[in-house]
Amino acid sequence: MKNNSGTSSFIAFRYLFSPKKHNIINIISVISVLGIMASTAALVIVLSVFNGLQDLITSTFNRSNPPLKIEVKEGKMFSLEDRHFFIGDLEKVEGVKAVEEVVSDLILVAYHEKQTLATLYGVSENFPALSGLEETTIDGDFEVGSENGIVFGQVVAGLLSIELYDFESVKLYYPKRSKKSLVNPIDAFQTCYARPVGVFASYTPYDENALFVSKKLAKELFELDTKVSFIALYLNENAKLGKVQKKIEQIVGDDFTVQNQMQQEALLYKTIKGENLTVYLILGFIFVIATFNIIGILGMLIIEKKQDISILHTLGASKALLKKIFLIVGAMIGIFGGFLGICIGLICCLIQQHFGVISLGNAESSYIISAYPVSIAFVDFAVVFFLGTGISLLTSWVSLQKIKNNYLINKY
Repeated sequence: MKNNSGTSSFIAFRYLFSPKKHNIINIISVISVLGIMASTAALVIVLSVFNGLQDLITSTFNRSNPPLKIEVKEGKMFSLEDRHFFIGDLEKVEGVKAVEEVVSDLILVAYHEKQTLATLYGVSENFPALSGLEETTIDGDFEVGSENGIVFGQVVAGLLSIELYDFESVKLYYPKRSKKSLVNPIDAFQTCYARPVGVFASYTPYDENALFVSKKLAKELFELDTKVSFIALYLNENAKLGKVQKKIEQIVGDDFTVQNQMQQEALLYKTIKGENLTVYLILGFIFVIATFNIIGILGMLIIEKKQDISILHTLGASKALLKKIFLIVGAMIGIFGGFLGICIGLICCLIQQHFGVISLGNAESSYIISAYPVSIAFVDFAVVFFLGTGISLLTSWVSLQKIKNNYLINKY
C-alpha cells in the first residue's frame, strides 16, 4: 500500500465521521470538537474585546498627545535662540502641518477657599483645534486666545468647584525666578489672575491636573521670554510618521528627543502588550486542556479499529502510515472545532460591534461608550486557528508516541 497523503487522509476522514460501534466514542468526539470550538470562540472574542478597549484607550490618549513631541534631553525648558535649528526649519519638513511651541510647569492654583497643585500649559489659540482637545469641551468654550481665559480639566475643575464666567478670578502662583523675599513669603511667588471660561473631559490624566491658558499669560507667570517646554508637531493625514520623525531628529540633533505618540505613552503601550500576552497565555492554557480529549479519542479509536489496522498492515500499510492516519484524525478534530469556533466568534463580534448587545451600564451611566467595544483583527483569528491546529497535531503526535509500535501491527 502506498504511503501517500491522499490514502491516509481518506481513511482518517472515514474513521472520524463514520458511525462507531461504541457510542461513547461518538460522544467523546463531539465533546472534543465542542471543547475546542468553545475555547477558540472564547479566545477570539476576548482578544477582539481587548483590541476594542486598546483602540479606545490609545485613541483617547493620542487625541491629547501630539503626533510628534520635541523635548530637550537635559532640563525642563530650552530657548530656540540658543539652538542651531529654527521653527521655520521644522515647518518646511514634508508632511508637517503645524508647529506649536508650548510652555508648561507645575503651579499652585487657588479659587475661592480652595487650592491645589496643577500643571499649567501655555498654548496658542490654534492648539485646541490641532490637538483635538477643543472637541472634548463639556462646558463653556476652549478659548485660550484671550489673555486671561483659563480652561480646566474636569477633575481639577470639580476639585476647585469652578464656576464659569464667575466674577471671582482664579489665582495662579509660581515661584519667582528673580530675587525672593524671606520677610513676606507671598512675595516669593509670581501671581497672575485668570477667568474660568471652559471645562474639558478627555478621559486622560489631563483631566486631573491640566490647566490651559494663553502662551502670553503663561510666559508672564513663568517669567519667560523665548524659552519653551516642548514643541508639538502636527502632521498631514497622508504624512509618513516614521519618515517625518527621522527627518526631525536629523534637524534637532542629539540634544533633543523626538517622540511619537507611542513613545510618549511608553508605559501604557507596554501595559497593553503585557495584557495581550497574559490573555493569550490564560486562554491558550484552557485551549490546551480542551485538546487533551484528543488523546482519549485516539486511544479508543485505535482499540475499536484494531481489526482494520491488522487488515491494512496485511495489505502493506507501514507503521508510519498507520500512525499518520490517526495523526490526521487528531488534526481534523482540531481543524473542525477551530473553524466552528472562529465562525461563532466572528458572528458574536460582528453582532456586538453593530448592535452593542452587551452594554457597560444603563443609559444614565457616565461611561465614554455605552457597550463593550470590539475591534476585529483577522491576524488574531489566523493566529488562533493555526495555534489550535498546531496544538491538536502536537497532542495527537505525543499520544501516538506513547502507543507501542507492535500494538499497531498486531493481527487479530
